[in-house]
Amino acid sequence: MKQLNLNALTVFLTLYHSGSTQKAALKLARSQSYVSKVLAHLREELDDPLFIRTSSGLEPTSYAKVIAPKIKEAMEMMRFAIEPESFNPLEIDKITIHLAAPFIVPIGKQLIQTIRSHTPAVIELREWTPHSEALLNEELVDLGVHALQERPQSIYQRKIMSVSGQYIGNRKGEFVKTIVDNYNENKSIYQQMDTDIKPGIVIDNYYLLEQLMDEHYSYSFANDDNKTNTPTDVAVICKAARRNSPKVQWLMNICTPVIKQTTW
Repeated sequence: MKQLNLNALTVFLTLYHSGSTQKAALKLARSQSYVSKVLAHLREELDDPLFIRTSSGLEPTSYAKVIAPKIKEAMEMMRFAIEPESFNPLEIDKITIHLAAPFIVPIGKQLIQTIRSHTPAVIELREWTPHSEALLNEELVDLGVHALQERPQSIYQRKIMSVSGQYIGNRKGEFVKTIVDNYNENKSIYQQMDTDIKPGIVIDNYYLLEQLMDEHYSYSFANDDNKTNTPTDVAVICKAARRNSPKVQWLMNICTPVIKQTTW
């Protein structure tokens, strides 16, 4: 048996309930000749007349009476299967977001407060690690915030702003290089501003960085429009296959303004 398309099955069910090619054509907003042509095709494919013409209209055959409820149920299941995913922030169990290390302190609190104002879900806000992309692909992380850069096709990025570099701390001390996972492990961005700078201290913790700034100095990011040195594009990041899911779209919409408006 050849495959029957959904349009043909829709015509069959409409004929079954209307008992007339003319009435079926009106309900389907198609021509009567189209309905008759589809019926002829169905009769051939299913090897059954399906309907017998009588003085009161088209009467379904015994075979048509058997298959009609099955086809109706199958099509209802198909419609249900392709309905858009339902979404209600109040029904979410958990939200997981990974932020690049420089964003945790200036953005974290406001981000949590904003999300909490919309949902009672558990909020897991963690620092971006070398494993974050894999966790996004496994759907164990909903959203990430990190530098816009080359990533696998399985990862979607949407630029939301640019930040630029500035020196902070005591310029009389040693230069402290602060490593951000998946960003500057093998790059010396600060040398674009001063090629003579050599790090005397290398760390990967921003809480420790703050403690060192009285005696030493470092390079940090700012979203102040007046600071235009070494700009870096910042993106919200998710699994590409989830970019249009209601949950991810909702998260992007409420988190992006918080990220863009925060000053650090």
